[in-house]
Amino acid sequence: MNRIELEKLLPYNMPPQARAAIARILEEEQGENKLIHDRGGYTNWGISSRWYPHINISELSASAAAEIYYQDYWLFNKCDKLPIAMAYVLFDTAVNQGGDFARKALQQVLGVKVDGIIGPKTIDTSNRTSDPFFVIQYTRYRCMRYTNLVQKDKTQIVFIEGWIDRALEILIDAQMAEQKQCL
Repeated sequence: MNRIELEKLLPYNMPPQARAAIARILEEEQGENKLIHDRGGYTNWGISSRWYPHINISELSASAAAEIYYQDYWLFNKCDKLPIAMAYVLFDTAVNQGGDFARKALQQVLGVKVDGIIGPKTIDTSNRTSDPFFVIQYTRYRCMRYTNLVQKDKTQIVFIEGWIDRALEILIDAQMAEQKQCL
């Protein structure tokens, strides 16, 4: 399914920015994944048996996955309180690289206390920061982490091209979403 078709499956009570970001993730992650070197284990719609052992992953629907993404990644990481470009990149990073890294990388880029908690200071600083440089810098942190992971564990090399492509694609999507919002 493409992004537009997937977005139609999502609950209408989600804000449009969250719907668009989640549809993008679902498009990226759709289908079951049983790759031998994938550290997330068995996944469906990007939801991992490693992180969600209490869920029957093989029967997970796109709309159920979307609800997990909305609650556990969009709202938990306070993406609804951030400028849209930062929200998109933070959200995708949390899904793909873990929420703790995602939040700390954002704080590092913004130059606020790095504690992994998106609180008032992080939110305020991100909302006062309109320079696209910060989203680009954040994407750079993501790519460096992927490279470090592969250096530590050579079995992960099979994923690096896809990871880097994903980081760059979400950067472009984030910048386009911000431009749309400004029009």
